[in-house]
Amino acid sequence: MPESDGAKGSWGEIFRGGLGFYSALIIGGIAMNATQMLVIAIIMPTIVADIGGAAYYTWAAMLYTIGAIVGASSTGVVWSRFGPRRGYALGAAVFAFGTAACALAPDIGALIAARGVQGWAGGLVAGSGMALITSLFQARLRTRIIAISQGTFTACHLSGPIVGGMFAAMHWWRGSFWAMAPLMLVFSWLAYSRIPDRLDTERERNRFPKLPLLRLVTLATGVCLIAATGTVTNASLRVSLIVAAVGLVGLTFRLDRNAPNNLFPPNALSLSAPIGLALWILAFHGMTQTSVSLFLPLLLQVVHGISPLFINFLSITISIGWSIGTFSVSGWSGTRERLALLCGPLIALGGLVLLTSFALLPGLMMLTWSAFMMGIGIGVYNVHLVSRAMGSAAAGEQRSTASALTSVRSLGTAFGAAIAGVVANSAGLGDATEPEAVGRAVTAVYLFCWIPFGLTAVFMFRFLRVAIPMPRQAEATAE
Repeated sequence: MPESDGAKGSWGEIFRGGLGFYSALIIGGIAMNATQMLVIAIIMPTIVADIGGAAYYTWAAMLYTIGAIVGASSTGVVWSRFGPRRGYALGAAVFAFGTAACALAPDIGALIAARGVQGWAGGLVAGSGMALITSLFQARLRTRIIAISQGTFTACHLSGPIVGGMFAAMHWWRGSFWAMAPLMLVFSWLAYSRIPDRLDTERERNRFPKLPLLRLVTLATGVCLIAATGTVTNASLRVSLIVAAVGLVGLTFRLDRNAPNNLFPPNALSLSAPIGLALWILAFHGMTQTSVSLFLPLLLQVVHGISPLFINFLSITISIGWSIGTFSVSGWSGTRERLALLCGPLIALGGLVLLTSFALLPGLMMLTWSAFMMGIGIGVYNVHLVSRAMGSAAAGEQRSTASALTSVRSLGTAFGAAIAGVVANSAGLGDATEPEAVGRAVTAVYLFCWIPFGLTAVFMFRFLRVAIPMPRQAEATAE
């Protein structure tokens, strides 16, 4: 049943009436997952210098991402088997185990394997957090906790390099993992002791659900093929890998549609259902954001000659704008909520158009403002889109809907990075280090990104009609 258009709750309400613990649990899960996801980029040079494995430099981050997508998608199955209390605690405990295994890794192979386990558990914790929001927070409070969640991720984006840099400076990369493992064990214990064994929104639990092994394998294989494009230089092979990945991920959704132990909601790909439209929009903006963010440091360093100290700040401008946009509109309801959903994609698209236009021009003020504007646009619509998608979940589909919001956006980022690489190489990037060649390639990527962001705006019009009909339209439908 669609959520109401009533006024949103206050910030204080998400920390009162028994919700404070769950808010803290959700925030803590996001913080741990984001920190472990972001810190690896800073400490990886120190790791390679200590245990070798330079040829597998990117694999530690790649396996974490793959594991996180599969882990988030597994939330419904894990909760169906173990219930919310044991399911959440299991994710946190395995997260602690994977983190400790990273700290103990004797070589790069062991580290990569441990990162895969850690990523799966981190994805499960993130998906479980979204499931808790859907299950325990009233519709009028969801935009508030979603806003806090986004703010937490941005804070970790800012603090992650600091934490990683601190341990890298001490030449003790293992410490970045050891510092987190005990916290995750405490987190697991708190989840086990306080989360109910059953939530009101659950359908009757199947104690022995059939493991969706085939679907998990096809999904993981598809994501692995996408990740493999990063190490392939041949354009034809890259395109072939992307096509194969699309086929495998599409097969996963097709097999999952009528399965009793589904990973995703049945209407996950539907253009007539609110959840289907929301997931397409999240995938499109994931594709765009990751493509822009991936090539922004290259643009700044090679074309504009910016020092690494400032590149890091400018690279998170989108995330900062996202958080500001989210907090600014999280209390909107009724007509203002419709306005946020309608205008957010247009603001984001406008920011991207300006970013493309100013990419090669001297001066950074307009470049920074354009990226900031793009982030604000995403934040303005994302918080209400996610809340409405949660509210549209049918009885018994709350868990799969909530976890899909996390996993599908991550799928979009994976496909976005792969496709952006193909576009950049087709535009002549290759091994080029000249400002002209790099600038041309980055501009081509940003021009391509107009397509998914444009589709985001188009799909949002459809989402508004389906998920939040105008009063007259709603009355006509009821008659």
